[in-house]
Amino acid sequence: MHASVNPSLHTFRLDSRLMAFTAAAMYGGAGLVGAVEAIIPGDPPIAMVPVAGAAVITVMLLLLGPRLPRWLLAPLGPLGVVLIANSLAATPGAGDGAVLYMWPVLWTTFFYGRRGAIVVLLCVGVAHGLALLSLPPSSSYPGRWVDVMASGSVVAAVVLMLLHRNRLLIDQLADDARTDALTGVFNRRGFDERARIELARARRDRDAIAVVTFDIDFFKRVNDEWGHQIGDMVLARLGAILKAEARDLDVVARFGGEEFVVLLPSCDSACAEVFATRIRAVLAAQDPGALPTVRVSAGVTASIAPEDLNTLLRAADAAMYEAKRAGRDRTVVVEHEAPPRHEEPGRLLAARLS
Repeated sequence: MHASVNPSLHTFRLDSRLMAFTAAAMYGGAGLVGAVEAIIPGDPPIAMVPVAGAAVITVMLLLLGPRLPRWLLAPLGPLGVVLIANSLAATPGAGDGAVLYMWPVLWTTFFYGRRGAIVVLLCVGVAHGLALLSLPPSSSYPGRWVDVMASGSVVAAVVLMLLHRNRLLIDQLADDARTDALTGVFNRRGFDERARIELARARRDRDAIAVVTFDIDFFKRVNDEWGHQIGDMVLARLGAILKAEARDLDVVARFGGEEFVVLLPSCDSACAEVFATRIRAVLAAQDPGALPTVRVSAGVTASIAPEDLNTLLRAADAAMYEAKRAGRDRTVVVEHEAPPRHEEPGRLLAARLS
């Protein structure tokens, strides 16, 4: 049932425009930091080559970045690591410029996930190690390397955990947006999305597909005499029966009020009629307990490789209303481009289950 929500986090992370502009901010920020440090009195001299390189990359990203493919943007993280390491190697003393490694680690982990995190952390480990080896022994003690790698690993781990948590939340929101909260079956939005997939498959395979519409008889009387809370429990009970009796590939939905619709892939009108009659039989046979006894009217239609879902829905709905007019508690079948026919309660059940 999971589906993406637009704009989803996955789509967000694949946005080349966003990737380019955030990378430009990262490089521009690093270049600005370097330029400011170069003019602060008393600070050690700053290597200007990495600063100039960051400025050039920033301009290129702003001009060309949004048009670049995602794979071409991937080296921006490791390239940033190299520039930072070069700057550290050219700066005497034990400065705190290594904190800038966290920027490419965060950027790469967010946009490229676990694999990106592993690659950029390996780059940090190698580049920072080489930078420390180029410094005097007093400035290249092993703890500096350990501090950077531990910090970078924590940043990557936190980003990955947040991404995973956000993915779970988005999946939950997607489920909630497509599910009827009262009955646990699909709502109209969820039904339409699944139905489009099944109709495309039926057209591709030239297969039959059926729709059955159920409506609880005299449901207003239930609400008036028993109250809306009991009415909600009756709806939930019918939803549970439909889910239990449907196949895994069937699409069960509540369309609002007391009307339910079931889409039956690879099922003709006879197959769907058996399903509708079985639902009515199960509903009649179950002991409702403290709930009122209810019955349903059902409308059935089917078609081979239909082009339009709404045509099937209208036909099934018309068949269901014909069942209402014929006395309720029965199934009416509308064959494709054929007049409706209806059966009395019990006769179809005996015929289909005998």
